[in-house]
Amino acid sequence: TDGCHDPLTASWRLEAESIISDAVTVVGAKVEDVTWYMAKCAISINEQSLSDVVSYTEGPEVRVVYPETEDIAGHMFDDPDVGTDNELFTEEDEILDFEQYDEETEYEILKANMPEEIDEATGEPLPPREPRSREERVIEMEEEWTNRWLDEPREEKPADGMFSHPVDTKALSVVSQAIITALEDEQVEEKLQILSRHDVILTSPLDNPCILDSQKEFDAARDLDVYVETRDPWGSNRVLGGKLVDRNAMDVIINQDNSGRMVTIPNSMIHQVLLPSGLAKGNARMKADLDAEDNEDEEDGWDVEESDVEEEDYVD
Repeated sequence: TDGCHDPLTASWRLEAESIISDAVTVVGAKVEDVTWYMAKCAISINEQSLSDVVSYTEGPEVRVVYPETEDIAGHMFDDPDVGTDNELFTEEDEILDFEQYDEETEYEILKANMPEEIDEATGEPLPPREPRSREERVIEMEEEWTNRWLDEPREEKPADGMFSHPVDTKALSVVSQAIITALEDEQVEEKLQILSRHDVILTSPLDNPCILDSQKEFDAARDLDVYVETRDPWGSNRVLGGKLVDRNAMDVIINQDNSGRMVTIPNSMIHQVLLPSGLAKGNARMKADLDAEDNEDEEDGWDVEESDVEEEDYVD
């Protein structure tokens, strides 16, 4: 893992976080948190602070990726073996009619049903091709999704739904340039090797009390009950419950069902981590928002006092 399994308190991580925070502060923005993964460094930027960033420099192109409106946590891995709307399938998946079998049965079905191919030069049938493994098909579909995304017209923000607020991509570009410039300094890269070992991703706080989205939130939720929803390319998606023991760059560890049995779930398999105790906070926030809307409606309206209404107003 090239040192990426080191604890979150490793000196090189802490120094990198300090460099990132300083670089972002210099251009006027604010870092909310830095969340480490095995080969990814997710930097959460305070969105309001972007208004203080002056777009005075040319930075790298920014392409904004949004989760689906029904997937408020993002980071969803589409299961290639389960049919979903607009899903891509390989030739082998179509032969299997999208059903799942154990690998040996799957291989025998595919082997017996691979299409016949003809040698263009001789006109003779060629030997049947070897069916590809699930992993190879997943890689093909990921590449197809990437190519499709690159070919699609850019859209910075959906026009409606949960993600209707604008994103200042120019300010993000300045912030990104500041971070990359600080980390690619020759001495910094030689000592910390952040850019050579990690993809740097800019994000904003999800601000959902029911979903753990950053390292600070995971740290604050230790010893609390959580539900970990997994997603993987083999269809074994499930939800595991228990007390949160730890979250590091590689895994989330829970005390499953509070039984003392420690379960380690790789971050690469995690779709989202839910915090049931956040429901109360979410409900209180929703109630406060509704009360505020009611107060605004009352202020926008007007009341008529009886003394202001003449008796003749009611007479034809």
